[in-house]
Amino acid sequence: MTKVDAGGRRFDLLQTMRGFPPIQIFILGLLFGLLAVPLVQLTGNAPPPAHDESHHDGTEVKGGTEHPEGEHKHVEVPALIRLRYAHRPLAVSLKSEGKELLAKLDLTAPLIEMKAMIEVSHEGNEFSLEATWPEGTPDTALTLEIEPDGFDMRTETRWSSAAALSEILTLTW
Repeated sequence: MTKVDAGGRRFDLLQTMRGFPPIQIFILGLLFGLLAVPLVQLTGNAPPPAHDESHHDGTEVKGGTEHPEGEHKHVEVPALIRLRYAHRPLAVSLKSEGKELLAKLDLTAPLIEMKAMIEVSHEGNEFSLEATWPEGTPDTALTLEIEPDGFDMRTETRWSSAAALSEILTLTW
């Protein structure tokens, strides 16, 4: 019976299967490059979503105002406005450009929802939020949510001090 040295053959076989490292690195880089090109096209070149402001040919949509410099500045849209509070206020006022947005409020419910037309500017909108509570009410929070049609919802929570609240909020869409 003949004895075969299997340990030496295994070592030669492992070295043969291991390959030449520079070629393996080149092949790995080539595979990465081939996968990267379609992934970049799928994920990196997507245009930003339009907000129904104006078409690319310059025509207006949804009440937008086109300015002489060609840049779209603002659009008036209906918005859902929500107010939440822990302690019922006596009065709440929300104004945009001097126009009251919360007319005829029923403050008996802990959540108020109403629709109003607001002008959405891409440079930001300023809202004046004022509220008063009965004397002796502890400092409490008032949460305002504004969700214009076609835009993301913005939420602001402000705390009262001495049963009153007066804040200027700047919201950007």
